[in-house]
Amino acid sequence: MEASEVSSITESNKEYFNKDASTYDTHPARVLCAKKCAEAILREVKDPEGYEVMDFACGTGLISQDLCAHVKSVLGVDLSQNMVNEYNKKVLEQGIDKEEMQAICSELKESEGDQLNGRKFDLIVCASAYHHIDDVESTTRVLASYLKQGGELIVLDLKKQPEISHMFHGGELEKIFLATGMLENVSSKVAFNLSKKIEKDEHTFEWFLVKGKKI
Repeated sequence: MEASEVSSITESNKEYFNKDASTYDTHPARVLCAKKCAEAILREVKDPEGYEVMDFACGTGLISQDLCAHVKSVLGVDLSQNMVNEYNKKVLEQGIDKEEMQAICSELKESEGDQLNGRKFDLIVCASAYHHIDDVESTTRVLASYLKQGGELIVLDLKKQPEISHMFHGGELEKIFLATGMLENVSSKVAFNLSKKIEKDEHTFEWFLVKGKKI
């Protein structure tokens, strides 16, 4: 993909999510999906109480909030400033300490090296966002680089269905995880199902979960 195309996709994503930020949490289907993603993540992680977590493409913090109750801290990262603003507004309004949960606006580009001042994480999660990312190989390498040794990367996304144009399934993403050279014990599975109406028809969609451990 040409650099101009990548830039165009990134800017389109920013524009879309900046517009959607203030009303994002008003959609029950999105809230339910986030809850199921958080539950799926917590089922995969043993004894996360002391974990420092990054929620990449965190949106308004729906998943971060559920995780925060079980871990030491969550750093949300998103490319939309408006989404980050909503996330941090939620933290403030609910009296959550910033040391426990906060968000920053960043793309975490591979070309820019370490953008978090040496900070590393026990767990990095990215839910329902990989299909928006223009270069998943680069993004996966970047995320893996921010893991502590033995830390885990968990990605959840919508499994490819004939009715939609999403491009991933678990097997494809497993290969991308392994290609980083930084992740081992890579596996994938169906995490949960959700029903959704498209026009007048009810469709059942599968969310897959892929995880890998930092070497």
